[in-house]
Amino acid sequence: MEEEARISRGRFIRLGAALGVGAAGASVVAACGSGEQSGGGEGGGGEESTGDVGGAPEAGGGETVAQVQSGTAIAQESEVAQGSALEFTDEEGGQPAVLVHLESGDFVAYSAVCTHRQCTVGYSDGNLACPCHGSVFNPAEGGAVVSGPANQPLPEIPVEVRDGEVFRT
Repeated sequence: MEEEARISRGRFIRLGAALGVGAAGASVVAACGSGEQSGGGEGGGGEESTGDVGGAPEAGGGETVAQVQSGTAIAQESEVAQGSALEFTDEEGGQPAVLVHLESGDFVAYSAVCTHRQCTVGYSDGNLACPCHGSVFNPAEGGAVVSGPANQPLPEIPVEVRDGEVFRT
């Protein structure tokens, strides 16, 4: 005869709570990186980036272009709808970057590395937002901080439009 293992309701709840806390802790570590490096104050040191620009991709977002160096095209103008963004890797720093097609029709590009703790920002509702600590940057205003904890704007990457293509300059 096979014995059935029983667990009390209280023990079951405690086990579930422990597993939930463990899973939550693991997701925080994954989102914020494995730890701080030296110089980890505002705008220094940092945590690993998530490697993703944004949560839910917007029109034209969610796709990544290969590494782009100075003088090479990032994208065709038509590939990035107004009010959307496109991820790319800036070869000059080897860092994630984002090309934004502003509602005004202009193109701008920024490092996608948050100036607070080095997480990767994503494009959302016309802004660049950090999923780790909630900093928000305005791409239409030179990458300026809209809300912190970041206190420095995102570094701008120079771009220009020529012959229907957006180039990193």
